[in-house]
Amino acid sequence: MRYIIALVLCCATVQAQERLDEVIVSDSRIPKSRKNSGKAVVKITAKEIEKNKGISLAQLLNQYAGVYVSGSQLHPGQNLSYFIRGGNNRQVLVRIDGVVVSDPSQIESEFDLRLLALGNIESIEVVKGASSSLYGSGAATAVIDITTKNTATEKTSLNIAREWGTQNTHNEKLGSFSDMQKQYVQLQRSVAKIGLSASINRFSSDGMSSVVGSEVDVVTKENIQFNAKSQYEGPWAWMAFFQRDMIDSDYDDAFSYADASYNMLSKNNRYGFSPSFTKGNSSVQAHVSWSDTERNFSSNYPINYTSNVFTSELTWRYRASERLTLLSGGLVQDIRSKNSSIADSFQHDNVALFVSANWQHPKGFALQVSGRNTVHSNFGAHQTFTINPYYIFSDSPKSYCKLFSSFATSFIAPSQYKMFDPSYGNLNLTPEENKTWESGIEYVAENSRITVVGFQRTENNFVDFIFYPDFTGTYYNNDESYKVRGIEVEGNFSIQKLNVQANYTFTEKVKQEPLRLPKHAANVGLTYAAPKTQWGAHFRYVGSRSDQNYAIFTNEKLAAFSLVDVRVSFPNFIGNATATLAVTNLFDTQYTEFIGFSALGRNLNIGLQYAF
Repeated sequence: MRYIIALVLCCATVQAQERLDEVIVSDSRIPKSRKNSGKAVVKITAKEIEKNKGISLAQLLNQYAGVYVSGSQLHPGQNLSYFIRGGNNRQVLVRIDGVVVSDPSQIESEFDLRLLALGNIESIEVVKGASSSLYGSGAATAVIDITTKNTATEKTSLNIAREWGTQNTHNEKLGSFSDMQKQYVQLQRSVAKIGLSASINRFSSDGMSSVVGSEVDVVTKENIQFNAKSQYEGPWAWMAFFQRDMIDSDYDDAFSYADASYNMLSKNNRYGFSPSFTKGNSSVQAHVSWSDTERNFSSNYPINYTSNVFTSELTWRYRASERLTLLSGGLVQDIRSKNSSIADSFQHDNVALFVSANWQHPKGFALQVSGRNTVHSNFGAHQTFTINPYYIFSDSPKSYCKLFSSFATSFIAPSQYKMFDPSYGNLNLTPEENKTWESGIEYVAENSRITVVGFQRTENNFVDFIFYPDFTGTYYNNDESYKVRGIEVEGNFSIQKLNVQANYTFTEKVKQEPLRLPKHAANVGLTYAAPKTQWGAHFRYVGSRSDQNYAIFTNEKLAAFSLVDVRVSFPNFIGNATATLAVTNLFDTQYTEFIGFSALGRNLNIGLQYAF
């Protein structure tokens, strides 16, 4: 492991030709350059997404420091766990096109990232650390902010893409290229100063079993999206969208690790409208959205779930001076869910007000502070705040060194299931509370960057579950305090046509034995742009961790593993056509991600894309 850390550190000391200074939004909800941000933000651009064809959203997120999505190397219908900075699903908040998304019918109320197609995404920002003062409940370890493709020009454009791939497990003969298929079509056109975009993405898989078995579990995913966006000049602007995501997956018995004829069908529809008005130094923006989700499970214990979330948010941004920018806003949510095992539905409301200020001195010192008051219809009011000072040393326009630190509180509201379920719910639950300290340094010189961040999070009022001797149980607030700490090191540099990205993550749950969370993880990615081809390779290391064997209800240690992926693309090899070839798990490494479940072995992926 020490060699990986050394490589990461070396990656950032090399001088190059272009400056890494992306514009980011999510850390303060105010657009600014990376240089002027006081947080550790992962920015995944359209270029990064494009060169990672053949993998899923979860697999892409796993390439970045501090992010570990468990289940990404398994059957494509497998549940995912978001272990960002040692947290869990309920501590991660997801936004899509500026709107917070969730599924209150889930036990943890999280949004299911399996529903999304990487081909529909324009960019991703991951803000690590507590952000409840700006985003509310759930933003305790990270905010994943996703922007979909919604640009259009006056000339009609049509993009068509197709992928074929195998879906082998370890030591399996090369399968059929029809085992995994993707089709993507996007049509864009600007009419009367309104940009219109429509796309459909379809994924199908029939190449592997969910558990280690012989029965193939078929998966189908479908993503449909319509966007309309104003492009005319003037103070008014707006955007409207409809997004429909669906996954239909067979699955097996997770407790006996045996083949079974089970099926899960999940559908999510999102409708949204976002008008804005800008005049002088002031800007007002509104988000109105409706989301409905339906999940059906066919097994020995069939059940279906439905949920609806209505969200209305208004924000006001005011640039008071060259040094000071103010932000304030309000949110109203109506959240409902139901499952077929009970007669009544669950319902609660959220009302929130938040304020924020960002002050920056010309000599380098800056401060971002924010606070939020959230009123939950069941447990009442809850307050959170953030204090984020940072200092920028800049000796030239092309380089800087930044020191940053923050202290932030966050909360996780108990889910509707944990509060209202007639068998296990507890109406007396109160929110979990997190306190996060974070400090780091970032150095940028030309096109080289290194970032080192250390953090510690204290978790209080943890919502736990207790079993009673009669095999019943209930949720309750645990009085114990838990600590999680870690270090993240990231390096990025370019030399002429070679780009190297590397990172290392250390995560420790103090005096705890977490399941499926590695203490050590690392990535090294290489990209070389030749005149007519682009070559790439990625190395991923996942350290040892524990998992529960449900057959005997004991924890077992899983060995560390390393995976190597390679790819080559041929941009514009015939007209506007692009071809790609990728080999994942090049050395056919044998490993276990979940006990008893199938893991991906060596696989091939071929892609073709044509732009009209």
